[in-house]
Amino acid sequence: MAISGSNDISLLQMGIGLLPVGISLFLSWKYKLGLSKSLIIGVVRGTIQLVAVGYILLWAFRQSDPWVLAALILFMVGAASESALKRLGGLQNEKSRRKYRWILFTAIFLGAGLTVSYLEFVVIRPTPLWEGRYLVPLAGMIVANAMNSAALGVERFRSELELRSGEIETLLALGATQQQAVLKTVQVSASAAMLPAINMLMVLGIVALPGMMSGQILAGESPLTAVRYQLLICFSIAATAAIVTWVSIQMTQKLYFTKNDQFIRSQDSGD
Repeated sequence: MAISGSNDISLLQMGIGLLPVGISLFLSWKYKLGLSKSLIIGVVRGTIQLVAVGYILLWAFRQSDPWVLAALILFMVGAASESALKRLGGLQNEKSRRKYRWILFTAIFLGAGLTVSYLEFVVIRPTPLWEGRYLVPLAGMIVANAMNSAALGVERFRSELELRSGEIETLLALGATQQQAVLKTVQVSASAAMLPAINMLMVLGIVALPGMMSGQILAGESPLTAVRYQLLICFSIAATAAIVTWVSIQMTQKLYFTKNDQFIRSQDSGD
């Protein structure tokens, strides 16, 4: 049950709230940090982006057509996979980028799709089921975290394969299977990709109040209700991290081995 409605913020209040940015501008000017231009651009750009997102969400929340919402979520997944791709180094040509783009898209789509669907249709069960007010924010939070897990998993796995290439080739020569040869590499990479989600659970409510919970409380929702929603999101993020990591690593592994289980020792594998 909501405690009370949230206070509306006028444009005048927004302007007053902007004044503390002047402290940053003053310090940048006083100590000649050269950050004033970047700060101003950041404030203007961030404001425009958030206002645009606000209108998009307002439109999305009014939608009841599942195809429109599905298209919006697919766009989120595509944007997330493209952003994750930019974090990968050593992709020297478009052919490699296409392969890794597909890996990232598939991993994020499967991981986020499964957990968002479970939350929306099994746990929360809004009426109607395809309600944008629930589906879009849930998908946004989970897809964003899926993007981080996918990028971390693939990048760490590729780095570990290059680092342990000699060890992998030796194990294969001694009769180990492909899975046995890369087991340690998979373990290290998966641990690195899943650790942020686990750390988030460990410090939940201690270091800081999570964003969704804070937003609901500010909007007048009961703290206990906000806690329940936040826990559902955090559980889903942890599950998504595991799924995304496993899918992305398994798909990347195929680029480094031939059909005869021969290891391809190349930083730009899959060319």
